[in-house]
Amino acid sequence: MRTGADARIMGDTIAKIRDMRPVVGLTSRTVRLRATASPRLAETLARGYVEAVERAGGLALMLPNTGPERAGDYLDRIDALILTGGDDPHPRLFGEQPHPKLEAVDERRDLLEIELARGARARGMPLFGICRGIQILNVACGGGLIQDIASQAPRAIGHSQTTIGDQLWHEVEVAPKSLLERLVGGSPLRVNSFHHQACREAGEGLVATATAIGDGLIEALEDPGAPFLLAVQWHPEVSEATGDEASRALFAGLVAAASSN
Repeated sequence: MRTGADARIMGDTIAKIRDMRPVVGLTSRTVRLRATASPRLAETLARGYVEAVERAGGLALMLPNTGPERAGDYLDRIDALILTGGDDPHPRLFGEQPHPKLEAVDERRDLLEIELARGARARGMPLFGICRGIQILNVACGGGLIQDIASQAPRAIGHSQTTIGDQLWHEVEVAPKSLLERLVGGSPLRVNSFHHQACREAGEGLVATATAIGDGLIEALEDPGAPFLLAVQWHPEVSEATGDEASRALFAGLVAAASSN
């Protein structure tokens, strides 16, 4: 028969096991609250990111959009980083003027995420970029962006799908012997697609390890010299929720890398 002391010991043991889960920092999106007399801002994060991290065995922690000077403080407290989706990166960050089709931008978030990406890369911290995340990673490494696919790459396939988000939209070609291939298997890989911008060329130290079948636009970037640095143009946190095995493998790979980092 278990005593009260036994129960406390067991509870402490369970707590310690839970504390061993790697902490995955997720960048957030700043939105303006409408139901107030004066403008107020709020940090938001789609629940799909959190649930995907937790199902993979990690502990999700939202990182608010404070100034870039806080990047190091955040990185000190996490084991892995996810750059999440959201607004367009400001073109001044890659030396261009805004295109007429440029959508909403948030330079405060841009600057923080660039510092986070550079800092995580310098530390060898596992890093996973999603949609906007692949774009901000590429900019942080000196690469450029196509600001509007429809007008600047008119022969491209449709990258803004017209079906609901949990349906897969087009196929990508996965590079052999890449981290992405090790995680999800060979080509072709079907993905969803919710973007009007794309990486123009890979930034310094990055290589394209997936391209869209039909137009060759970059769909994944990696740093082959890093323990785990992968970014994709699609939204695996959406398809992960429906049980898509390839999507779940991406988050599982990140958390596993964070656990051994």
